[in-house]
Amino acid sequence: MPKYIGNTADIIDWDSIVNICINSDHGDKNTPSGVIERSEEYSEGGLLSDYHVLMKNWIDAGYNMNEIEWFDYYPGKHFDISVQEKIADFVNADPRRVFVSEVYPGKIVPWHWDIEDHEQEWLAEGKLRRYVVFMQKPQVGHVLPLEKHAFYNMPQGDVWEWDSYRDWHAGINLGLEPHYLFHFLGKPR
Repeated sequence: MPKYIGNTADIIDWDSIVNICINSDHGDKNTPSGVIERSEEYSEGGLLSDYHVLMKNWIDAGYNMNEIEWFDYYPGKHFDISVQEKIADFVNADPRRVFVSEVYPGKIVPWHWDIEDHEQEWLAEGKLRRYVVFMQKPQVGHVLPLEKHAFYNMPQGDVWEWDSYRDWHAGINLGLEPHYLFHFLGKPR
């Protein structure tokens, strides 16, 4: 079961980070075909194979592949790196992969686990922990299913630790505004 860690609304101005994302020219765009194209440099037995498994699941389930789309924003590139460092201190972990995800109204990111190209390297350093921060004030239609749980109308700044960094999850935006989540994968200190 995911574990509640605490709330960060008093240490990070989440509205300002959301506004940076809203007012940018977009983060890095992700679609099923784009993810496959970027991963073709990897061997069929590695990341590309994992992506093909996810895509097959989505196709077999009948998803409209044109409705699957999300954007990623990165600390130091799209917003100030200090946000990453504040969360690292809050969860007591050294960052490995940190990003903000954005899902537009009517778009989805179906059931998946996050495939990481440096996973084996990071695991050689020790355990990995995954956290999510709910960046926005509660919004109608913003849903994060995570394994057997679903997060909806969460308080702004709440931080939750996942059971496993590889937990299956999805992103759904049935609302009227873009949905933003702050994701932190790190090595416990």
